[in-house]
Amino acid sequence: MRIGIDGSCLSNRRGFGRFARRLVEALAHQASPHRFTVFIDRPSAGVVTVPDPFDRVVVEVKEAPSRAASAQGRRRWRDMIAMGHAVAHSGIELMYFPATYSFFPVWNVARLVVTMHDTLPFSHPELVFPRLSGRLAWWLKEAAAARWADRIVTVSLASRRALEDWLGRPDPRIRVITEGPDPIFGPRGDDPAGDVILRRYGLEPRERYLLYVGGLSPHKNLPRLIDGFARAAEDDVRLVLTGDVHDVFHTDVPAIRAAIERFGLNHRVLWTGFVPDQDLVYLYSRAYALVQPSLLEGFGLPAVEAMACGTPVISSRAGSLPEVIGQAGVYFDPTDAGSMAAAIRALLSDAGHRDTLARLALEQSQRFTWEAAARGLLDCFAELERPLHDHRSIPRSA
Repeated sequence: MRIGIDGSCLSNRRGFGRFARRLVEALAHQASPHRFTVFIDRPSAGVVTVPDPFDRVVVEVKEAPSRAASAQGRRRWRDMIAMGHAVAHSGIELMYFPATYSFFPVWNVARLVVTMHDTLPFSHPELVFPRLSGRLAWWLKEAAAARWADRIVTVSLASRRALEDWLGRPDPRIRVITEGPDPIFGPRGDDPAGDVILRRYGLEPRERYLLYVGGLSPHKNLPRLIDGFARAAEDDVRLVLTGDVHDVFHTDVPAIRAAIERFGLNHRVLWTGFVPDQDLVYLYSRAYALVQPSLLEGFGLPAVEAMACGTPVISSRAGSLPEVIGQAGVYFDPTDAGSMAAAIRALLSDAGHRDTLARLALEQSQRFTWEAAARGLLDCFAELERPLHDHRSIPRSA
Protein backbone atom coordinates (compact mmCIF):
# COMPACT_ATOMS: atom_id res chain seq x y z
CA MET A 1 0.00 0.00 0.00
CA ARG A 2 0.89 3.62 -0.38
CA ILE A 3 0.54 5.02 3.12
CA GLY A 4 0.48 8.68 4.05
CA ILE A 5 1.49 9.99 7.47
CA ASP A 6 0.48 13.36 8.85
CA GLY A 7 3.79 15.00 9.72
CA SER A 8 2.32 18.32 10.80
CA CYS A 9 2.59 17.38 14.50
CA LEU A 10 6.24 16.30 14.27
CA SER A 11 7.49 19.71 15.38
CA ASN A 12 5.40 19.70 18.57
CA ARG A 13 7.62 19.49 21.69
CA ARG A 14 5.02 17.83 23.89
CA GLY A 15 3.97 14.17 23.97
CA PHE A 16 2.08 14.27 20.66
CA GLY A 17 5.20 15.31 18.78
CA ARG A 18 7.50 12.89 20.56
CA PHE A 19 5.09 10.02 19.85
CA ALA A 20 4.94 10.94 16.17
CA ARG A 21 8.70 11.36 15.75
CA ARG A 22 9.68 8.14 17.50
CA LEU A 23 6.99 6.11 15.77
CA VAL A 24 7.98 7.38 12.32
CA GLU A 25 11.63 6.56 13.05
CA ALA A 26 10.70 3.06 14.24
CA LEU A 27 8.53 2.46 11.16
CA ALA A 28 11.50 3.35 8.96
CA HIS A 29 13.54 0.53 10.55
CA GLN A 30 10.87 -2.12 10.06
CA ALA A 31 10.89 -4.42 7.05
CA SER A 32 7.70 -3.37 5.28
CA PRO A 33 6.36 -3.67 1.74
CA HIS A 34 4.57 -0.35 2.05
CA ARG A 35 5.61 2.96 0.55
CA PHE A 36 5.33 5.83 3.02
CA THR A 37 4.84 9.53 2.33
CA VAL A 38 5.05 12.10 5.14
CA PHE A 39 3.05 15.31 4.66
CA ILE A 40 4.66 18.34 6.35
CA ASP A 41 3.49 21.94 6.58
CA ARG A 42 5.86 24.53 5.11
CA PRO A 43 6.46 26.44 8.41
CA SER A 44 7.73 23.22 10.05
CA ALA A 45 9.71 21.88 7.09
CA GLY A 46 13.02 23.30 8.26
CA VAL A 47 12.90 21.73 11.72
CA VAL A 48 11.38 18.33 10.91
CA THR A 49 13.44 15.30 9.90
CA VAL A 50 11.90 12.56 7.75
CA PRO A 51 13.69 9.18 7.53
CA ASP A 52 15.40 8.54 4.19
CA PRO A 53 13.19 5.63 3.07
CA PHE A 54 10.09 7.85 3.23
CA ASP A 55 8.88 10.33 0.64
CA ARG A 56 8.26 13.88 1.81
CA VAL A 57 5.60 16.32 0.63
CA VAL A 58 5.69 19.91 1.87
CA VAL A 59 2.35 21.72 1.90
CA GLU A 60 1.97 25.50 1.73
CA VAL A 61 0.01 26.77 4.73
CA LYS A 62 -0.06 30.05 6.64
CA GLU A 63 0.66 28.70 10.14
CA ALA A 64 2.20 25.52 11.50
CA PRO A 65 -0.56 23.20 12.80
CA SER A 66 1.68 22.42 15.78
CA ARG A 67 1.14 26.04 16.86
CA ALA A 68 -2.33 26.70 15.44
CA ALA A 69 -3.86 23.63 17.14
CA SER A 70 -3.54 25.43 20.45
CA ALA A 71 -5.76 25.95 23.44
CA GLN A 72 -7.30 28.90 21.55
CA GLY A 73 -8.38 26.63 18.67
CA ARG A 74 -7.33 29.03 15.93
CA ARG A 75 -6.61 26.68 13.00
CA ARG A 76 -7.52 28.06 9.59
CA TRP A 77 -9.93 26.04 7.46
CA ARG A 78 -7.95 27.05 4.38
CA ASP A 79 -4.79 25.49 5.84
CA MET A 80 -6.59 22.27 6.73
CA ILE A 81 -8.08 22.04 3.24
CA ALA A 82 -4.61 22.61 1.75
CA MET A 83 -3.28 19.64 3.72
CA GLY A 84 -6.25 17.50 2.67
CA HIS A 85 -5.85 18.54 -0.98
CA ALA A 86 -2.20 17.48 -0.98
CA VAL A 87 -3.14 14.06 0.36
CA ALA A 88 -6.07 13.63 -2.04
CA HIS A 89 -3.86 14.22 -5.09
CA SER A 90 -0.94 12.04 -4.02
CA GLY A 91 -2.27 8.56 -4.78
CA ILE A 92 -2.33 7.60 -1.09
CA GLU A 93 -4.40 4.51 -0.25
CA LEU A 94 -4.25 4.78 3.55
CA MET A 95 -3.76 7.90 5.64
CA TYR A 96 -2.44 7.73 9.21
CA PHE A 97 -2.63 10.49 11.83
CA PRO A 98 -0.23 9.98 14.79
CA ALA A 99 -2.45 12.40 16.74
CA THR A 100 -5.88 13.89 16.15
CA TYR A 101 -4.31 17.05 17.58
CA SER A 102 -3.38 17.99 13.99
CA PHE A 103 -6.21 16.15 12.19
CA PHE A 104 -7.53 17.59 8.94
CA PRO A 105 -10.23 16.33 6.53
CA VAL A 106 -9.09 13.81 3.91
CA TRP A 107 -10.82 12.58 0.80
CA ASN A 108 -10.00 10.37 -2.18
CA VAL A 109 -8.33 7.98 0.30
CA ALA A 110 -9.68 4.46 0.84
CA ARG A 111 -8.57 3.93 4.43
CA LEU A 112 -8.11 6.18 7.45
CA VAL A 113 -6.30 5.38 10.74
CA VAL A 114 -6.13 7.89 13.60
CA THR A 115 -4.46 7.87 17.01
CA MET A 116 -6.61 9.16 19.87
CA HIS A 117 -4.30 9.36 22.88
CA ASP A 118 -6.86 10.05 25.59
CA THR A 119 -10.30 11.52 26.29
CA LEU A 120 -9.14 14.43 28.44
CA PRO A 121 -10.81 17.13 26.27
CA PHE A 122 -14.15 15.40 26.84
CA SER A 123 -13.83 14.44 30.51
CA HIS A 124 -12.14 17.70 31.65
CA PRO A 125 -12.62 20.27 28.83
CA GLU A 126 -12.16 23.20 31.21
CA LEU A 127 -8.63 21.98 31.97
CA VAL A 128 -7.65 21.94 28.29
CA PHE A 129 -9.42 24.89 26.68
CA PRO A 130 -9.97 28.24 28.40
CA ARG A 131 -12.76 29.23 25.98
CA LEU A 132 -15.91 27.54 24.78
CA SER A 133 -14.93 28.10 21.14
CA GLY A 134 -11.78 26.03 21.60
CA ARG A 135 -13.74 23.21 23.23
CA LEU A 136 -16.26 23.18 20.40
CA ALA A 137 -13.60 23.21 17.66
CA TRP A 138 -11.76 20.32 19.32
CA TRP A 139 -14.98 18.33 19.82
CA LEU A 140 -15.96 18.70 16.18
CA LYS A 141 -12.49 17.62 15.04
CA GLU A 142 -12.39 14.60 17.36
CA ALA A 143 -15.91 13.54 16.45
CA ALA A 144 -15.11 13.73 12.73
CA ALA A 145 -11.88 11.77 13.15
CA ALA A 146 -13.61 9.05 15.17
CA ARG A 147 -16.53 8.79 12.77
CA TRP A 148 -14.44 8.59 9.60
CA ALA A 149 -11.69 6.30 10.89
CA ASP A 150 -11.40 2.67 9.81
CA ARG A 151 -9.17 2.05 12.81
CA ILE A 152 -8.64 4.06 16.00
CA VAL A 153 -5.26 3.53 17.63
CA THR A 154 -4.75 4.38 21.28
CA VAL A 155 -1.85 3.93 23.68
CA SER A 156 -3.14 2.05 26.73
CA LEU A 157 -5.92 -0.21 27.88
CA ALA A 158 -7.14 2.59 30.14
CA SER A 159 -7.45 4.90 27.13
CA ARG A 160 -9.27 2.19 25.19
CA ARG A 161 -11.85 1.87 27.97
CA ALA A 162 -12.23 5.65 28.14
CA LEU A 163 -12.71 5.88 24.36
CA GLU A 164 -15.34 3.18 24.42
CA ASP A 165 -17.15 5.04 27.20
CA TRP A 166 -17.06 8.20 25.09
CA LEU A 167 -18.29 6.34 21.99
CA GLY A 168 -20.98 4.70 24.08
CA ARG A 169 -20.14 1.08 23.25
CA PRO A 170 -17.30 -1.41 22.71
CA ASP A 171 -15.79 -0.53 19.33
CA PRO A 172 -14.07 -3.22 17.22
CA ARG A 173 -12.05 -0.59 15.38
CA ILE A 174 -9.89 0.28 18.42
CA ARG A 175 -6.34 -1.09 18.63
CA VAL A 176 -3.78 -0.50 21.40
CA ILE A 177 -0.10 0.17 20.76
CA THR A 178 2.07 1.41 23.60
CA GLU A 179 4.97 3.86 23.57
CA GLY A 180 8.59 3.45 24.59
CA PRO A 181 11.65 5.32 25.84
CA ASP A 182 14.13 6.77 23.41
CA PRO A 183 17.44 4.83 23.38
CA ILE A 184 19.18 7.79 25.02
CA PHE A 185 17.36 7.06 28.28
CA GLY A 186 19.35 4.73 30.50
CA PRO A 187 21.08 4.89 33.92
CA ARG A 188 23.69 7.68 34.11
CA GLY A 189 24.17 7.82 37.87
CA ASP A 190 28.00 7.84 37.97
CA ASP A 191 28.74 9.67 34.75
CA PRO A 192 30.92 12.74 35.58
CA ALA A 193 29.17 14.66 32.78
CA GLY A 194 26.07 14.56 34.94
CA ASP A 195 27.67 16.80 37.58
CA VAL A 196 28.22 19.52 34.98
CA ILE A 197 24.67 19.25 33.66
CA LEU A 198 23.06 19.29 37.09
CA ARG A 199 24.97 22.43 38.02
CA ARG A 200 23.83 24.00 34.76
CA TYR A 201 20.26 23.68 36.04
CA GLY A 202 21.06 24.87 39.56
CA LEU A 203 21.47 21.50 41.31
CA GLU A 204 24.38 20.13 43.29
CA PRO A 205 25.49 16.59 42.31
CA ARG A 206 24.58 14.88 45.62
CA GLU A 207 21.43 16.88 46.24
CA ARG A 208 18.18 14.96 46.75
CA TYR A 209 15.35 16.07 44.51
CA LEU A 210 12.02 14.93 43.16
CA LEU A 211 11.53 15.49 39.44
CA TYR A 212 8.48 16.38 37.39
CA VAL A 213 8.68 16.12 33.58
CA GLY A 214 5.88 17.16 31.24
CA GLY A 215 3.55 19.94 30.28
CA LEU A 216 2.33 22.74 32.52
CA SER A 217 -1.37 22.45 31.73
CA PRO A 218 -4.03 22.44 34.48
CA HIS A 219 -4.67 18.69 34.21
CA LYS A 220 -1.05 18.05 35.16
CA ASN A 221 -2.12 19.03 38.69
CA LEU A 222 1.09 20.86 39.62
CA PRO A 223 -0.31 23.30 42.22
CA ARG A 224 -1.54 20.31 44.21
CA LEU A 225 1.87 18.65 43.80
CA ILE A 226 3.49 21.74 45.31
CA ASP A 227 1.04 21.53 48.23
CA GLY A 228 1.86 17.84 48.79
CA PHE A 229 5.58 18.50 48.51
CA ALA A 230 5.38 21.35 51.04
CA ARG A 231 3.68 19.04 53.55
CA ALA A 232 5.98 16.06 53.13
CA ALA A 233 9.50 16.84 52.01
CA GLU A 234 12.36 17.64 54.36
CA ASP A 235 14.18 20.95 53.96
CA ASP A 236 17.10 19.32 52.14
CA VAL A 237 14.88 17.95 49.34
CA ARG A 238 14.09 20.01 46.26
CA LEU A 239 11.38 19.77 43.63
CA VAL A 240 12.48 20.18 40.00
CA LEU A 241 9.83 21.11 37.44
CA THR A 242 10.64 20.78 33.75
CA GLY A 243 8.27 22.03 31.09
CA ASP A 244 7.92 24.59 28.33
CA VAL A 245 6.63 27.85 29.81
CA HIS A 246 5.77 29.12 26.30
CA ASP A 247 3.73 26.08 25.29
CA VAL A 248 0.77 26.65 22.92
CA PHE A 249 -1.46 24.49 25.11
CA HIS A 250 -3.57 25.84 27.97
CA THR A 251 -1.10 26.70 30.71
CA ASP A 252 -1.36 26.70 34.49
CA VAL A 253 1.82 28.72 34.99
CA PRO A 254 0.21 31.55 37.04
CA ALA A 255 -1.38 29.06 39.46
CA ILE A 256 1.90 27.13 39.76
CA ARG A 257 3.84 30.29 40.57
CA ALA A 258 1.17 31.34 43.06
CA ALA A 259 1.40 27.95 44.82
CA ILE A 260 5.18 28.23 45.08
CA GLU A 261 4.79 31.68 46.66
CA ARG A 262 1.97 30.61 48.96
CA PHE A 263 3.97 27.76 50.47
CA GLY A 264 7.21 29.76 50.64
CA LEU A 265 9.09 27.36 48.37
CA ASN A 266 10.95 29.73 46.05
CA HIS A 267 14.29 28.40 47.31
CA ARG A 268 13.29 24.73 47.06
CA VAL A 269 11.30 24.52 43.80
CA LEU A 270 13.52 24.75 40.72
CA TRP A 271 11.89 25.54 37.39
CA THR A 272 14.11 24.55 34.47
CA GLY A 273 11.94 25.29 31.44
CA PHE A 274 12.23 22.94 28.47
CA VAL A 275 15.09 20.43 28.82
CA PRO A 276 16.55 18.57 25.80
CA ASP A 277 16.89 14.81 26.02
CA GLN A 278 20.69 14.85 26.25
CA ASP A 279 20.33 16.76 29.55
CA LEU A 280 17.08 15.20 30.67
CA VAL A 281 18.63 11.73 30.92
CA TYR A 282 20.90 13.01 33.73
CA LEU A 283 18.03 14.72 35.54
CA TYR A 284 16.11 11.45 35.43
CA SER A 285 19.07 9.33 36.51
CA ARG A 286 20.02 11.49 39.49
CA ALA A 287 16.46 12.08 40.76
CA TYR A 288 15.34 10.38 43.95
CA ALA A 289 12.03 9.74 42.18
CA LEU A 290 9.88 11.05 39.35
CA VAL A 291 6.54 12.51 40.46
CA GLN A 292 3.51 12.13 38.16
CA PRO A 293 0.54 13.98 39.71
CA SER A 294 -1.72 14.10 36.61
CA LEU A 295 -5.49 13.94 36.81
CA LEU A 296 -5.42 11.88 33.61
CA GLU A 297 -2.76 10.44 31.29
CA GLY A 298 -3.33 8.47 28.11
CA PHE A 299 0.03 6.75 28.54
CA GLY A 300 2.58 8.64 30.66
CA LEU A 301 5.80 8.53 28.66
CA PRO A 302 7.94 10.42 31.25
CA ALA A 303 7.30 7.55 33.67
CA VAL A 304 8.73 5.03 31.20
CA GLU A 305 11.71 7.28 30.44
CA ALA A 306 12.44 7.68 34.14
CA MET A 307 12.11 3.93 34.77
CA ALA A 308 14.53 3.26 31.89
CA CYS A 309 17.02 5.40 33.83
CA GLY A 310 16.47 3.32 36.98
CA THR A 311 14.30 5.90 38.71
CA PRO A 312 11.10 4.93 40.55
CA VAL A 313 7.86 6.87 40.28
CA ILE A 314 5.57 8.50 42.83
CA SER A 315 2.38 8.44 40.84
CA SER A 316 -1.25 9.36 40.54
CA ARG A 317 -3.65 6.43 40.36
CA ALA A 318 -5.50 8.11 37.49
CA GLY A 319 -5.79 6.91 33.92
CA SER A 320 -3.08 4.69 32.48
CA LEU A 321 -0.33 5.37 35.03
CA PRO A 322 -0.79 2.27 37.24
CA GLU A 323 -0.95 0.16 34.07
CA VAL A 324 2.33 1.61 32.80
CA ILE A 325 4.30 1.85 36.06
CA GLY A 326 3.18 -1.42 37.61
CA GLN A 327 5.10 -2.39 40.76
CA ALA A 328 7.77 0.28 40.22
CA GLY A 329 5.79 3.05 41.88
CA VAL A 330 4.13 4.43 44.99
CA TYR A 331 0.60 5.68 44.34
CA PHE A 332 -1.69 8.43 45.60
CA ASP A 333 -5.09 9.98 44.95
CA PRO A 334 -4.39 12.95 42.64
CA THR A 335 -7.32 14.94 44.04
CA ASP A 336 -5.99 14.76 47.61
CA ALA A 337 -2.85 16.70 48.58
CA GLY A 338 -2.70 14.73 51.84
CA SER A 339 -2.58 11.42 49.94
CA MET A 340 0.14 12.86 47.72
CA ALA A 341 2.13 14.03 50.75
CA ALA A 342 1.86 10.59 52.38
CA ALA A 343 3.26 8.87 49.27
CA ILE A 344 6.14 11.35 49.02
CA ARG A 345 6.94 11.02 52.72
CA ALA A 346 6.85 7.22 52.61
CA LEU A 347 9.42 6.98 49.82
CA LEU A 348 11.72 9.72 51.10
CA SER A 349 11.91 8.02 54.50
CA ASP A 350 12.79 4.56 53.17
CA ALA A 351 15.89 4.51 50.97
CA GLY A 352 15.88 0.72 50.88
CA HIS A 353 12.38 0.62 49.44
CA ARG A 354 13.40 3.29 46.96
CA ASP A 355 16.30 1.09 45.77
CA THR A 356 13.99 -1.91 45.40
CA LEU A 357 11.60 0.14 43.29
CA ALA A 358 14.53 1.39 41.18
CA ARG A 359 15.40 -2.20 40.24
CA LEU A 360 11.77 -2.93 39.42
CA ALA A 361 11.65 0.26 37.35
CA LEU A 362 14.41 -0.94 35.04
CA GLU A 363 12.61 -4.25 34.55
CA GLN A 364 9.25 -2.59 33.93
CA SER A 365 10.66 -0.17 31.35
CA GLN A 366 11.82 -3.07 29.18
CA ARG A 367 8.19 -3.91 28.41
CA PHE A 368 7.92 -0.81 26.25
CA THR A 369 9.72 -0.21 22.95
CA TRP A 370 9.08 1.85 19.85
CA GLU A 371 9.90 -1.21 17.74
CA ALA A 372 6.95 -3.04 19.28
CA ALA A 373 4.77 0.02 18.72
CA ALA A 374 5.75 0.14 15.04
CA ARG A 375 5.03 -3.57 14.59
CA GLY A 376 1.63 -3.10 16.21
CA LEU A 377 0.84 -0.24 13.87
CA LEU A 378 1.92 -2.25 10.82
CA ASP A 379 -0.35 -5.08 11.99
CA CYS A 380 -3.17 -2.55 12.15
CA PHE A 381 -2.42 -1.43 8.58
CA ALA A 382 -2.32 -5.08 7.45
CA GLU A 383 -5.88 -5.59 8.69
CA LEU A 384 -6.96 -2.96 6.18
CA GLU A 385 -4.93 -4.35 3.29
CA ARG A 386 -7.90 -6.03 1.65
CA PRO A 387 -9.42 -5.21 -1.75
CA LEU A 388 -9.81 -1.49 -1.30
CA HIS A 389 -13.33 -1.45 -2.77
CA ASP A 390 -14.61 -3.92 -0.14
CA HIS A 391 -15.67 -1.53 2.63
CA ARG A 392 -18.09 -4.07 4.07
CA SER A 393 -15.17 -5.79 5.84
CA ILE A 394 -14.31 -2.65 7.80
CA PRO A 395 -16.44 -1.93 10.89
CA ARG A 396 -17.38 1.75 11.05
CA SER A 397 -19.16 3.93 13.57
CA ALA A 398 -22.85 4.38 13.11
